[in-house]
Amino acid sequence: MSEENNNLHLSEQLDDGEDDELSMVDVLNEQARLQADADAVLGGSDANHCTYPQGRIKRQALYACATCTPEGNAGICLACSYACHEGHELYELYTKRYFTCDCGNDKFGGKECKLFKETKGLNADNYYNQNFRGLYCSCARPYPDPEDSCIMCEDWYHGRHLKATAPEDFHEMICSGCMSKYAFLWAYNTSRPVKLEAVQKQEEISQEKEETVDTSAKEETISTDSAAFWPEGWRSRLCQCKDCLQMYKEKGIEFLTDESDTVRAYEEKGRDSTTNMSDEDSTATALAGMNRVQQIEVVRGFMDLKTELNGFLHGFAQNGKVVTETDIREFFQRMDQRRKERMPVSQYNCR
Repeated sequence: MSEENNNLHLSEQLDDGEDDELSMVDVLNEQARLQADADAVLGGSDANHCTYPQGRIKRQALYACATCTPEGNAGICLACSYACHEGHELYELYTKRYFTCDCGNDKFGGKECKLFKETKGLNADNYYNQNFRGLYCSCARPYPDPEDSCIMCEDWYHGRHLKATAPEDFHEMICSGCMSKYAFLWAYNTSRPVKLEAVQKQEEISQEKEETVDTSAKEETISTDSAAFWPEGWRSRLCQCKDCLQMYKEKGIEFLTDESDTVRAYEEKGRDSTTNMSDEDSTATALAGMNRVQQIEVVRGFMDLKTELNGFLHGFAQNGKVVTETDIREFFQRMDQRRKERMPVSQYNCR
């Protein structure tokens, strides 16, 4: 969920090996994996403009700033995480649905949003779960090890706390708490048999309707306490008669009938947007959002990295050596030290 945690993946690969040898193919493959993950999550979000003027966005990448709002009652968009909260302690929230950026409103104690400076009111319709305080799962522990996200409450859960064994191939998961809250969904779940203790009809549905739809607006109390796993396309099976649609609306879960609401749909959109943009276009877009000094620093940093990396790889290729973990770490430590040496002593900080 965060760059730091993604980078642990490479370290774990190294630690699990018999020695610390790592080919450049492994390094490049791992970098490609991390880039693909970043494109999926961030590609569908705007990195240059605060999303507040757009209101409740259908789905976007979000962050919570523990530095500015330690209470965990505010969320910020991708662009504000860069422009307004650089250097702060941020919780990466992956994506959330129907959320309005809070950056710069009254929850931030007078700290103004740098990207959208007009007065921002409190966003009463935003939903804040424990993730905004850096906690996850029913065990309320910090990241990094939650595995699956519930599509209803959008919290993350450890597999061992789902009270059910996940099938090898599933598309979405709903946690046990949400399955209890929206028990009618058990009627659509075919992953395992369940025992119905009672059926409470909201209202009678005509025989004609029952013959043309999968189910009707019936509330079913199910004697189970576990998460449910769903195959791809399961949402299309949800009843969409007038009564059921009204029920979804009253419960605030209309999004279930929208296939584009899924995280996978959002990720595919993100990948498409980055795939359709050439390297030159993506670089130009990123540079356009920077001032002249920042542009010069980025270009200089890129050229330095390119020169140093070419020399670094050439030496190993010439001698037929394998790149090791230590070699890689030393290379980036040298680059980081050079960057720090170029920095002015006093820097602006938005804390």
